[in-house]
Amino acid sequence: MRVIAGKWKGHSLQAPKGRDTRPTTDRVKESMFNLLPHQLEGDIVVDLFAGSGALGIEALSRGAKRAVFVDADRRAFNVVRENLTKLDALAQATVWSLDWRRAVAKLSAEVPDVDWVFLDPPYDKALWEPVAMALAEHVQIHGGIVCETPKHHTLPPDMGGFVQVKYKVYGDIAVSVYQPQN
Repeated sequence: MRVIAGKWKGHSLQAPKGRDTRPTTDRVKESMFNLLPHQLEGDIVVDLFAGSGALGIEALSRGAKRAVFVDADRRAFNVVRENLTKLDALAQATVWSLDWRRAVAKLSAEVPDVDWVFLDPPYDKALWEPVAMALAEHVQIHGGIVCETPKHHTLPPDMGGFVQVKYKVYGDIAVSVYQPQN
């Protein structure tokens, strides 16, 4: 697993050991970022269910100003910090070891305005809709929410005031981009 583009292009990233984390493949990550409607220059992003932190790190590499990384798994938390340290990127990052409900509450209090949220929860938990609804209620998201799902899992066209504007399948993985309804 590596950074695909930007200032850290080609740098390898570590992933948490074990089967609890499913890192986003390089191919899917590259395609996911190509689906975004604009460059990330100066944006604030949230990598929710961060795992290795690959999505938030990719966003930072491509010009995001700040990234918040959230994962309840302590091993993932440690790997995200190690990856950020290796890239000398800790100053641009906030890393929380919290479950998603507490993270949404903390975002509401500490980072109420964000541009993009990358949402890649464990597939067996099917948390995309409840998390998107909670985010929509408590956090101002200007750009949108990017969801990674198994291709057989269908997300609704509207989640909490966010409408699906793009959907692509890459092998067994699907990526949906949701933007705020106007």
